[in-house]
Formats: sequence, C-alpha cells, structure tokens
Amino acid sequence: MPARRLSEFVQALRGAGLRISPDEATQGMDAAALVGYQGRQRFHDALAMTLVKREDDRPAFEETFARFFAVTSGVASAAPQDSAMPAPVGDAGEGDEGPAGDGAESDAADLTTQTPAELDQRLAEAAAQMDFTQMEVITQQGLYTRRLLMSMGMGTVDDRILQLDQGDAPRQARAETLRQWRREVREQAADHVRRQFLLHGAGKGRALREQTMRAVPFRHLREFQEVKTLVRRMARRLASLHQRRMKKSRRGMLDARRTLVASIRHDGVPARLHWRQRPVQKSRVMVICDVSSSVSDAARFLLQFLYAMNDVLPRVRSFAFASRFDEISEDFQRYSPDVAVGRVLDRLSGSGTDYGEMFADFWRRCERELDSHTTVIILGDARNNYLPEGAEVLQQIRRRVKQVWWLNPEARSRWNSGDAVMDRYLPHCRLARQCASLDDLERIVDSLLKGLN
Repeated sequence: MPARRLSEFVQALRGAGLRISPDEATQGMDAAALVGYQGRQRFHDALAMTLVKREDDRPAFEETFARFFAVTSGVASAAPQDSAMPAPVGDAGEGDEGPAGDGAESDAADLTTQTPAELDQRLAEAAAQMDFTQMEVITQQGLYTRRLLMSMGMGTVDDRILQLDQGDAPRQARAETLRQWRREVREQAADHVRRQFLLHGAGKGRALREQTMRAVPFRHLREFQEVKTLVRRMARRLASLHQRRMKKSRRGMLDARRTLVASIRHDGVPARLHWRQRPVQKSRVMVICDVSSSVSDAARFLLQFLYAMNDVLPRVRSFAFASRFDEISEDFQRYSPDVAVGRVLDRLSGSGTDYGEMFADFWRRCERELDSHTTVIILGDARNNYLPEGAEVLQQIRRRVKQVWWLNPEARSRWNSGDAVMDRYLPHCRLARQCASLDDLERIVDSLLKGLN
C-alpha cells in the first residue's frame, strides 16, 4: 500500500477529531508495514494500537477506517447490458462517420464494453491518481466528480454521444441509451466522491466553520448551531494548557546557588537539583458584565467561557448590570452555564446603563473582599447615557486590587463616540482591549491565566 494512502488516512482521522502527531503517524505506518497489508484485521489492529490514544476516540477511528478502507462497490449495476444496447457503441452503422470518428468510437467502445469488474477497477485506478484531501467544501464534489469521470475516459463517451445525436433516429436512440449509461456511471462516481468528502472534506469544512465562528463578531454567532461546542472546546484547551503551566509553576525555578553548593560533595557534579519554590497565591477573579442589549452577546460568551474553566478558575464571582446591578454567581452554581446565562439576561438585561451607580454598588458590596490578589474584569462599551461616569470609584477599586481589565466589544475608534466615556476609565485600567469575537476572548483569557500563575 502506498505511503500516500496511509498519509491520507491519517489526515482523515485528524478531520474526524483525533489528535495524531507526526511521530505517531510514522509509528502507525511502520506498524502497518510490519504486519503487512493482506490481513485486514491485523492491519486494522496495528493502526488502532498506534493511532488511538483515548477510548473516546475509538468510535471515530472505527467509522473512519470502515469508510476509508471499504471495498469499492464500483459501477457493476451501471454497466450497460446487451439487451439495453443491441449494437456496440463503436459499430459503424449506416450513416456513421468514417475514419474521422474512428478514434472516439474505439475509445468509447473500449469503455462501455468493459465488464462490471473491469469498470470497477478502472474507477478505482482513476480515483487512486487523484488527491481528494484538498476538498474543503461540499460544493467541490461536482468538480471532483467531473475530474474522476474524465480520468476514467468518459470524455470519449461524451464525444460519441454528440456524434450519434447528429444522425438518424436509430443513431439517436443509441445516443439516448448511452446517455442513460453515462448518468448511471456518473452517479457511481459521485457516490465515491461523496465518501471521500466525508473522509477528508468534512473535517476541513468543520475547521473552516470553526475558523469563521472564532473570527465573526459576537452579534452574529447565534446563526451558528455549533458555537456552544466550540466555546467548550476552546475553554478545555486553555484549561489544559494552564494546568501544565501550574505544574511547572509548582515545581518552581532552578535554584542555581543551592544546586552548586550541594554539588561540592559530589566533586562538582550536580547530582541533585534544587528548586526555588514560589508561594501559591490565592487569586480571585471578579467579573462585571454589562448585559444591556448592545453588549449582551459578548457578556453571554464571556460568562460561558469563564465558567467552562471552573477547574482552573475556581474563585470566580460574577456580577451583571443594565438598569440595575446584581450578583449572579449563584445562578452559575445552581444551573448549567447555558441556562444560567439565559436566566441572567432575562432578569437584568435592558436599557439605561449607569456605570457610575454600578461602580458605587460594587464598592459597597465587595470593598472588604478586594485585595492584592483580586483581578476585576469589566466587560462593557462604557456608554453611560450621559450620566455621571463614577471614574473616582473605579480609581478606588484599582488602588485596592491587583489589576483591572476592561474588555470592550466595540472597535477602538468608537470607544469615545456619542455617550461613551472610555477615556475616563482607561487611566485606571491595567489592560483595556477590544473583545468582539471568540478569538479576542481566547487571547484575553489566556493572558489572564498567565497572570494568575
């Protein structure tokens, strides 16, 4: 079996969601070569042992293996029978062209008079010469079907049909019979291409949709059905990355002085490494979300993202406000993030945001809990309806806590337009960034986790 086919199989597995490194792919190919390609079960087991790392991945592996290495059904049913085509396509009947049409007639006759098994083999050989891994969207199936048919030699059949259509009634009848046979062969070729798209294109199409969802503004994300799954996957990836950082952080930094001193007893050989431990900080995150109609979508995804990471952010307290301010931590403790966000938006969303009153209310409730280990994250557009902005209260909060981050869903060019007063809040923020998409959100949360190490 060519290495290219195994490489395409690995790509198909990746498209199905399996994480396979280049080294693991090489191991799979080596194992397949060792056991051989004749025994299907041994070949299957060798690939499964080297490429499947988690039991959760096994169903996807089995389905992909069955599709990729399926016995080609071919075009047996599509081959024209003697009763359907009384005269061979290449026979030069009365009124046929002479030598000028001999080449097309001969090639078409060679294709249409093949046995079902020979036609199956011809399709398989033509498909083996094509690279189906480049398919990304469903609309490419027609193009690849046409290429596959041309590789089989179907162009000569098309030419022959055009010739027969220009003749008398018997020749036109033969053209119609040949046209029906061509439609059946095309359907078989299209079925093969569809299977290849499910193997290669579906995964790329999913990656393309995810890339689009990550970049599209929050207000348009409701049009995508898979966005909740994507948010959870992004959160799990960041959580896993942060857990590895925490493991390194707990180990500490190499203490060169102690290591060198201890190596004296071993003739200068550092037989034991000593690490400088850093005290574990009990970080706290407090999130304040504007849930008014203009920014409610951004608040929805920020809250879902943070609470999907409760394993690495266990001390998150959440607040929301629009026309009034309230703590919403209990909603997330009692309900799933999807349900909790819906309840919060139903209860608090509206118009008439008052940032000055929100800061004052937050200070009254949380003054005693704000300390040097606290990070306050504010998500909002800073549009205060021309009311007192309360920047002096935000300054008090900033002096008490470790840092204040401001996430604004609007473009920077609009931060101070109309009733927005972002310029009054910026001096009291350690970080202020645009947060208008899942890509922005992932970068911001990643930065937050690094700062909490």
